[in-house]
Amino acid sequence: MKKNLLVVVLVIILGLCLSSTVFAEALKVGLVFDIGGKGDKSFNDSAYRGLEWAKEDFGIKRITLEPGAAADREINLRMLASIGYDVVVGVGFLFTDAIITVADEFPDTKFVIIDGFIPDKPNVVSCLFPEPQASFLVGMIAGMKAQEDGKDTVGFVGGMDIPLIRGFEAGYIAGVHYVYPECKILSGYAGDTPIAFADPVKGKE
Repeated sequence: MKKNLLVVVLVIILGLCLSSTVFAEALKVGLVFDIGGKGDKSFNDSAYRGLEWAKEDFGIKRITLEPGAAADREINLRMLASIGYDVVVGVGFLFTDAIITVADEFPDTKFVIIDGFIPDKPNVVSCLFPEPQASFLVGMIAGMKAQEDGKDTVGFVGGMDIPLIRGFEAGYIAGVHYVYPECKILSGYAGDTPIAFADPVKGKE
């Protein structure tokens, strides 16, 4: 779903950038990964697959960058905009402040924030997802598996303890109880800072 939505957004922006029926040059799209980077089997990989799909279907030129620290988000966004990329994508809500700042500096560049919301910026597209719906289905699977195995408890491990991930937890709990009302659920989080999203050791604990 996230891959499809990213391509839809790119198509919308393609229309916004269109000045004639034919492009003189291919649309240039830059994507900046969030914590976890490419290979996280989550948001970053979904965004990357969408970018590759857009390359195949629409012939865009693309580049990806991976920030090494929080400050790199703004630096990477600004660099892509300054060298002429038509569309610059930040993967994750942690890009909110950086995109707000850089979008004002480059009003002719289109920015996309994945899983974040930035209102009142004509050159910013915000992509949000109904997270509880997806985690509801996962909760149903966990509940059915526990019931099948004769277990009465399942667990939920979140990354950073924030409202967004709490939404995942709420959907998961609702899904478990939908199929197995008596099931107990143990919940925990890897931490309360962004690094929690890249701490599998803590998650295993």
